[in-house]
Amino acid sequence: MTIEQVDALRALLRRADEVRGLAGRAEVATAEDPDEVAALLRTVSDLVEEHERIHRRLLETNVQLVSLREVASGMVSSLDAGETTRTVTRYLHRAFGFEDAFLLLIDAEARTLAGTWTHGGDGREHSHRLELPLIGDSGAITRALWLNRTVHLRDPRHHPVAVLPDGHALQATLGGLGSLACVPLQRSPSPTSAESRARCGARCVLGDAAVVVPPPGPAAEAWASEREERQRRCLGCDLMPILGVIGMARPAEAPPLNGGDVALLESIALSVAPVVENAGLTQELRRSERFRLHILDSMASALVAVNMQGEVLTFNRAAQELLGFSEAEAHGQPAGLLFGEEGEAALRATLEQGRECLRREILLRTREGEPVPVSLTTSLLRNERRGVYGAIATFMGLTPLRRAEEHARRQDRLAALGRFTSSVAHEIRNPLTGIAAGVQYLARTLDEGSQRENLDFILSEIRRLDRIVQDLFDITHPRGLQLRVAPLADALRRAAQSLEAYLAERRVGVELAVAPRTPPVPHDADQLQQVFINLIKNAAEASPAGAVVRVAVAVAPPAGRGAALGQGGGVLVRVEDLGSGISLEHLKTVFEPFFTTRQGGTGLGLYICHDIVKRHGGLLTVHSELGRGTTFSVELPIESNGGTP
Repeated sequence: MTIEQVDALRALLRRADEVRGLAGRAEVATAEDPDEVAALLRTVSDLVEEHERIHRRLLETNVQLVSLREVASGMVSSLDAGETTRTVTRYLHRAFGFEDAFLLLIDAEARTLAGTWTHGGDGREHSHRLELPLIGDSGAITRALWLNRTVHLRDPRHHPVAVLPDGHALQATLGGLGSLACVPLQRSPSPTSAESRARCGARCVLGDAAVVVPPPGPAAEAWASEREERQRRCLGCDLMPILGVIGMARPAEAPPLNGGDVALLESIALSVAPVVENAGLTQELRRSERFRLHILDSMASALVAVNMQGEVLTFNRAAQELLGFSEAEAHGQPAGLLFGEEGEAALRATLEQGRECLRREILLRTREGEPVPVSLTTSLLRNERRGVYGAIATFMGLTPLRRAEEHARRQDRLAALGRFTSSVAHEIRNPLTGIAAGVQYLARTLDEGSQRENLDFILSEIRRLDRIVQDLFDITHPRGLQLRVAPLADALRRAAQSLEAYLAERRVGVELAVAPRTPPVPHDADQLQQVFINLIKNAAEASPAGAVVRVAVAVAPPAGRGAALGQGGGVLVRVEDLGSGISLEHLKTVFEPFFTTRQGGTGLGLYICHDIVKRHGGLLTVHSELGRGTTFSVELPIESNGGTP
């Protein structure tokens, strides 16, 4: 071996000795003379082993960091910030063997540093929530954030780690620490203008050592006030580069943290920071999405958004309730399948021709195909560049409005009718009584003949006028209900009995069928008898000679309208004829006052029947088919839910 080679080997051995000292292996002797072959071999062997140990440790640390990132990444889509910090610190304790680990994130609104401290003392794992104020000076952890650099405390007893409230679960743990290290978590750099950074930097407190060193004397108070104001500005700044801090600690009885531990913590911080940032962005996105959905679902108007192909993108709760489709069913479907032809045409005109409509009254179709009158407004859906990529339709059902308008008109008519009845009814009835008495007297003095027939006609018209006046009184001054629990069949039999002469004259029969175990119901027998007389009489008038009016009494089916009568259910009475039926146009107004298709009719009978049944808490409905007959259904609750006893 040449002299140059020997010198080079001696230099390498000196470097090996220095490296072993840095690695904490100085107690192992290094060969000094290249001629000592045994010592040289031993040194080379030790260096190879050391290299292998370090390499394995690096591989192990790399696997741990990758695992940490995978664990944390898996939490982004499902956990909140508190659960994220708890999971990360527990993983650091279990996978890296940290005795104490903490992860605290900035809460800009609360101006705090909040998260989890996981402690592994006495063989058990304990996780505690830790929240530190960021305004002012709350100890070494918050100082690391404001100084924006790694803080390594070798003796925390002389430098408080954090200022905790009395009774906090971590007081004993922090009081027994022997060393601590914490590293700020850096946000991903974002492109901002130089002007913005310069304006922020003029008041930025990050990295300014003066934030933790007050000036001496009276200036300290003004310094503290200015510091707090600068801290508030930083926490509210969009350019704030720090997400929080991550750290580790050891108790006083354990070996203190060394440079290798701090380097490992900084590597962990680099892996955790992007995961924490993504988790925060995901949570913010979810909050925004929930807020958007809450707005859509809280709207009184229905809202539907479609793309350029007319496929549904958004279908809010009001639209679901009005049209009967769920959001899942509507999403991606062509608007024509949900709206019907008229609604689709309005949307197509907006999409293809840019024709927006404002409060246009059209008919949409429900899931069952029923027409629904709505007030429709359409507009183009534009992006931030004003490019069109769809359309929005907002609409409100007009049925409740029209019902309210019709109810108001009806109430106005009834009010006017009531005023008329109160003011002139007696003035009509009193003369009618005198006229009727005079006509009856004249009739007794005349023999049978044309003059007698004329007087009989006058008497029948007087009686009709008297019935009209009585009907008007019944409408405007309804009698209170005298409810008694009894079978409805009794009232039906009395009604049929009172109509025997009339039915015989028309040669129409009545067939009454009562289902077994039909319960009695609370009702006013006299007023319901009036209802049944009217319904049976109308059915007989609509029936041809020789026909039979079928009357059936049974328990109301729970799946039908009986469900509207309350939990106790109800009893159903059906009056069915085989007449010519009622047209669809007339069905809509059959229960309106003064509506009649019969010559000489007053149009008040069915209105009065409907009112009596309604005051019983029941339902009066009609079903009819032209050429096949009509069925009136009376449903009354088994348990009284209406009326005036």
